[in-house]
Amino acid sequence: MRYFLALAEELNFSRAAERLHIAQPPLSRQIQQLEDEVGVPLFYRNKRRVELTNAGKAFLEKAYEMIDLVEDACDTARMAARAEHGKLIIGFTGTAENLLPLLSDYRRRYPDVSLNLQLMGTTAQVAALQEKRIDVGILTPPVTNEEILVTKFENPPLGVVLPENHPLAERGGPIAIAELAEESFVITPRSIGQGFYDSVTRICHDAGFSPKITVETHDMPTVFALVSAGMGISLTPFIRTRVSGVVFRELAERAAATEGGIAYRKGEKSEVLHSFLEMFWEFISNRAV
Repeated sequence: MRYFLALAEELNFSRAAERLHIAQPPLSRQIQQLEDEVGVPLFYRNKRRVELTNAGKAFLEKAYEMIDLVEDACDTARMAARAEHGKLIIGFTGTAENLLPLLSDYRRRYPDVSLNLQLMGTTAQVAALQEKRIDVGILTPPVTNEEILVTKFENPPLGVVLPENHPLAERGGPIAIAELAEESFVITPRSIGQGFYDSVTRICHDAGFSPKITVETHDMPTVFALVSAGMGISLTPFIRTRVSGVVFRELAERAAATEGGIAYRKGEKSEVLHSFLEMFWEFISNRAV
């Protein structure tokens, strides 16, 4: 294609060959092979002159586009190899609020990587990883799947989500878990996140009571909406962002925290994924300081 463009621009075999740093006979053979492939003459040529045929002029317009596409493809491949280009689909449980600093830093470092965030429970993330519908999952262990690699980390401490007119919300300050013994709980069901569900019930049992779970729902935004409507209270990893109708309060028991995990397919070689994992662990390390 480059040989064709050189000859189309020079309209002289000698000058085109010189420009391409090759001898004239190989150039002639390449042009003949191209015309055989296309199936029509692209040049009129005799001993005195070389001109593009009508077919050659039409081919020239597309040839420039093809060269540009090839160069773009090469640039994209090089960027992908450096983890600078591509798409990353991230599954996450709960709320993305605690991930926002990480995602913001990642976007600044890799502006040409497209991020797709999908809220889903742990069970759904494992299935999505197996089916290659997501690239990485941020979930709550345990995960028992030989195809998925899970590395654990500590989530932020749990906090209490209360309706904004709740007496404990109006009082302010940290709340002891035992003070929640008579409350109704809104929680995500065990079927979509065994680890988180078991952690919440264990924390309550350690405080001497079993939580009265009155409503189960499949995502944290709905949990917040139900709490706001007075349907109960909930426990989540503590966040500081304001959500309409609810108040977050710290727990007095600072040890009350759930274990998190970052999961991806074993043997995954995507440079984009591994660049995200590197930044994720930087983020977790800095958060722990």
